[in-house]
Amino acid sequence: MAQGTHIIRTRSAGNRWLYVLLLCLLLAAVAEAGVPVITNQRVTDVATRSFSVIGTVNEPSTVAFSLYSSDCATPATGSTTALQQNTTSGNLRFTATGLRAATTYCYRLAATSASTSQQATSAPVAVATASAIIRTKIAGSNLIPTGNDILRSTAIHLPAGEARNGVIVTVELLGSGAVSPLSLLLSGDPNRDYFNLNNLFDPATGKSLDLVGGERIRITEIHGTSGCIVERYRTIPADAGWTMARPFTRANPNDIDASGGVNILDVLRLVGGKGTTSTGSCFNSDLDLDSHGAIDSTNLRIIKGGFNGLP
Repeated sequence: MAQGTHIIRTRSAGNRWLYVLLLCLLLAAVAEAGVPVITNQRVTDVATRSFSVIGTVNEPSTVAFSLYSSDCATPATGSTTALQQNTTSGNLRFTATGLRAATTYCYRLAATSASTSQQATSAPVAVATASAIIRTKIAGSNLIPTGNDILRSTAIHLPAGEARNGVIVTVELLGSGAVSPLSLLLSGDPNRDYFNLNNLFDPATGKSLDLVGGERIRITEIHGTSGCIVERYRTIPADAGWTMARPFTRANPNDIDASGGVNILDVLRLVGGKGTTSTGSCFNSDLDLDSHGAIDSTNLRIIKGGFNGLP
């Protein structure tokens, strides 16, 4: 009987320690809820006299942007900073203007929680501005304008309750070295959101790229604190020779990653979205090949039946 009593007491003590551990974890979680964390931080739109920084803060916070000289200690002078922020999604975008071309700067972000006033500061990040914007090019004996510049943002998926103006979209040129992406914190009006491709610069020369058409790009939708990040792939349309608003090109819907052929890599991207539906979050309509609102085995059969390329 004594032995049985001893066993019961031991189990009770073990349970008490388990309860204490769970309580500590719960208290730690509550404490962490007041600590701001900045994720998805990235430098975008690096031009000759400006650059932007995007990010997501995990809770309502006041976020400050500090710009320094290349030593990351001396405050930079003569610049102006503008902030776009959506407190619901947590997405934000700072833009620093009035900078000097071909110059290295450094910035930090600091987020202060609205509920606890606790602050989190990012590590310093160095950014080198571009050297020259090229608006024209030489064709034979003629100097002609570079017209492949203004392209519309693609349509995005918005689940119930999510506002369009809380989503950040980036456009990144693939296969071209360290070209910085372009970004937009979308507005409420799709007709107002355009990417200026003159702000894509050659990392080797520091000059704006001359895009001729066919270049492959990745479009990334960052939906903020929901954690949804959706990737779409397109190509740049052929140079029209003048400035006009146009969409990105998608020649073959089955070629999900715009590689020029339908292969196992496209299947893997589709499998990655399997189970999502148009009524939920993280839905990529590019994977819905029959437009029936769900990524499932039907889409897999469609894409497997259209193989025409190698990885």
